[in-house]
Amino acid sequence: MVNEINIQNTQQFIDLINNHPNDHPLKTIGLLFAAAINDWPTQNQTNINEFVQELQNYFGTPLTKESILAKTTSFSDEDAWRKESAASLLELLDLAETQYQEKNLEQLIEAIIKHYEEPSKIADSVNLVEEFGVYDEKLDLSGYQYPNLDLFPPQLHPLIEKINKQAAQYKLPLLLSDEENLTFQELYEHPNLLLAGTIASGKTQFIYNQLVMWLYKFHPAQLKLVICKSKPIDYTAFAKLEKHFIAAVPGDQSPIIDYNKALPTINALLIECEQRQELFQKAGVKSITDYNNKFVHRTLDPLLGHRYLPDIVIIMDDLQTFLDDDTIRSLIVLTQKNLYTGIYLLAVTSQIMARNISPQLRANFSFRIGMKLMSQNESKKILDRIGAEKLTSSGQLVYERGEKLTKGHQPYFDYTYLSSICEYIGSQRGYPSPYLLPEYRFAENIPVLFDPKDKDQFFEEAARLIVMYQQGSRSLIQRKLKLGYNRSGRIIDQLEAAGIIGPFEGSKPREVLFPDEYALEQYLEKLAANNNLEYTPPNIYNNSKKIINTPIEPELSMKKIDDLKNEPIYAENKPIVSKKNKGKVFVFLLIVVVILAFFYWMGKQ
Repeated sequence: MVNEINIQNTQQFIDLINNHPNDHPLKTIGLLFAAAINDWPTQNQTNINEFVQELQNYFGTPLTKESILAKTTSFSDEDAWRKESAASLLELLDLAETQYQEKNLEQLIEAIIKHYEEPSKIADSVNLVEEFGVYDEKLDLSGYQYPNLDLFPPQLHPLIEKINKQAAQYKLPLLLSDEENLTFQELYEHPNLLLAGTIASGKTQFIYNQLVMWLYKFHPAQLKLVICKSKPIDYTAFAKLEKHFIAAVPGDQSPIIDYNKALPTINALLIECEQRQELFQKAGVKSITDYNNKFVHRTLDPLLGHRYLPDIVIIMDDLQTFLDDDTIRSLIVLTQKNLYTGIYLLAVTSQIMARNISPQLRANFSFRIGMKLMSQNESKKILDRIGAEKLTSSGQLVYERGEKLTKGHQPYFDYTYLSSICEYIGSQRGYPSPYLLPEYRFAENIPVLFDPKDKDQFFEEAARLIVMYQQGSRSLIQRKLKLGYNRSGRIIDQLEAAGIIGPFEGSKPREVLFPDEYALEQYLEKLAANNNLEYTPPNIYNNSKKIINTPIEPELSMKKIDDLKNEPIYAENKPIVSKKNKGKVFVFLLIVVVILAFFYWMGKQ
């Protein structure tokens, strides 16, 4: 920990604290810590590295209230000059316990240094947005408390500490082995992982281990999870993380996704991926790392649509449960486009030989892991070589590293420990809702229910802006009305539902369906006069007529929809034969009859 501290003197430290724009619980604690340094009797002791080392040498390790009190009670007269500084340290830990829930002085110092020296590591993105003048207090999780080691039994503390320390070197680490030298894989370079193994080979435990590591490492602003489960009980505890680490499609009732919701969620992630690539293009970067660095260093304006982008990890366990033709197509596209976008796929399967894991989909998983498999054929299908069939126990795995097949072993963290972590995080203040993914809608002329009573207070003003500029843009609403990203997104959805703009069409801008403000004002008056109406956006799917002059009356629209419902969908399947073809058929039949008659005559001879 000492080697990670780069602040060289207390004045530099105090300046960082005082210049920090946000009022954080660590502010008071940080200033008190600076006072404790000044109280320390060695007058030339200004270097924080040396100060921490001297504290460890004098009070012992770890630096807790108990260790300081034990030393304080044994002070002799010649040690009295240390009492004042020891009292400052005790006051520091008392305050930390009440405000920050941190008992260990070393860990507390590390948190203070990280917060003020490298705020991008743990800062909530909303705090950065605040500095641009767009801030919502409900989204401020700057007081979030990371899980502590007490949630695990003491015998596991060394392993957890070791994992956390080494995982800090990776953008998104994947733990492969808990043997003497821990082994990790950087998912940032290989965003699509396929894990295969028989039942009870340890696949779900593998996912649990990664989640434990990530929940210790990341702030809710930095990581979001999309969990698709096939078994009802394996991921129940994660529902408690809904307001912290879960991403979902608007309107989903459950934070954990089942088969019915898989396809809309994958399609929503595809839209999210496209939107991120558009933001990269605007910012002049190629990866989420470069983009977020620009945002953190205040070179991207949120009022122009820029925002901090969290990593999103999709977990599909068991993959086979969610695969149909449409889902396979969407997954193939997603796994081709998500490199360096911060969107990751962890797919788990026990049905290795299933046909609908197509070769194209399998090829898009650039990193594959085999756990216990039944045959060499299964091992070849996953790893393109034999080896996984030789594994004998749960938790063992093999994967390709370079040209060699490497073995690993997973630790076992009981589900109750994971549940305790989720309970600890879930008990803290969270966001108002899960991280909302873009809503995917099929491009069909389906009536959309729009309730004027539920519209945003800026709905009409946003509609006028959109029509005035003839630009169906979320960033236009953000910039002109000084609104946040999520709120402007909800207004865009309402404008689409009301038929003022067209649907989302990938990288194309949304179509504005009203040519001028006069036509819009007429329609807004009709909206105000109707408490609840079903409205079909007029002509937006008719390519021959791009812009409408007057909106269709709701009653007329509904009548047409009802008439369409009563019409037969398909015409009768009657063969249609032209006169020319009839002549050809007759000649063909005549030739056949002549040939048959000839052979019959020959047989009589």
